[in-house]
Amino acid sequence: MRLNVSSMLERLQDQTASDNLYLQQSLDEYGDAVLTLIDAGAEGFRVLTNFTPEEFEVIWGNAESAMTSRWNDGRGRKSATSAKDAFFVTLTVMKHYQTWEKHAVDFGLKAPTLEKLVVKVVGVCSKLLYACFVSLPRMTTLRSKDKVLTHYPYALYATDVKFQPAHRPSGRFGEQKHYFSGKHKLYGFKIEASVSPEGLLVDMSPHEPGSVSDLTMFRSRLDQHTQALAKDDYDDTINDNGELFREHPTSWAVLVDKGYIGLAASARAIHPKKKPVSGTLDRFDMDRNKEVSSDRVVVENFFGR
Repeated sequence: MRLNVSSMLERLQDQTASDNLYLQQSLDEYGDAVLTLIDAGAEGFRVLTNFTPEEFEVIWGNAESAMTSRWNDGRGRKSATSAKDAFFVTLTVMKHYQTWEKHAVDFGLKAPTLEKLVVKVVGVCSKLLYACFVSLPRMTTLRSKDKVLTHYPYALYATDVKFQPAHRPSGRFGEQKHYFSGKHKLYGFKIEASVSPEGLLVDMSPHEPGSVSDLTMFRSRLDQHTQALAKDDYDDTINDNGELFREHPTSWAVLVDKGYIGLAASARAIHPKKKPVSGTLDRFDMDRNKEVSSDRVVVENFFGR
């Protein structure tokens, strides 16, 4: 086969000129946005992603190998967005979670393209990062760091459920209503999360349809919670005569809200006391409820990040 070297060189030169022109146009159009992010500094970066640049680099360091090896694999058109940029975009979307159309405008992408990009990043990174950064605490470790809860130092973590709205599912009404939350009057999904006194996520459930109650979600994962809250040999040396100790002597406590009333029969679950019908709470119960809510704020703050 004869090669036309001159023709090949001309094409490569033309392509180089075209690429340089495209880069210059991109700089002219989007350069201000880049400068805005740079000028905003670490705080601007944190507002966008919930992480400082240094924290982002640590997280990216754990995901880089998997992302770069799988980002452009397979057939079809390759993504014009680099793996690291896609990771940044995904963190931003997950922090603010507006509509795909809104975020697509922010990043100069089409909504379907952005959705595919984010879904791919989540598919590659979610299990990997969960394994790297999510681990259950031990009471001895929390005590050594002086990071126990103020009013309930024998509670290992606080648990609550987060509702995430979603589009109305297709299918028959009987199938759709399983995803409808009567509390929120919306279709969606729920996840259960547990947060340690340090404010760190230490456990998260798979998502459930919006109609599933918080109590049902906890009970469906009772084995995981029982194992997580179980005291080990070192914990037996720690003095614990707190609430529900007699009922659950081998377990640390978990703080929950009023939606979990009845759970104490199967777990050392501490929740605010509910006001009786046509009655009132006494001063002791009201003060106790305030203390439970005050310590439970760690999980509320986590959801509000």
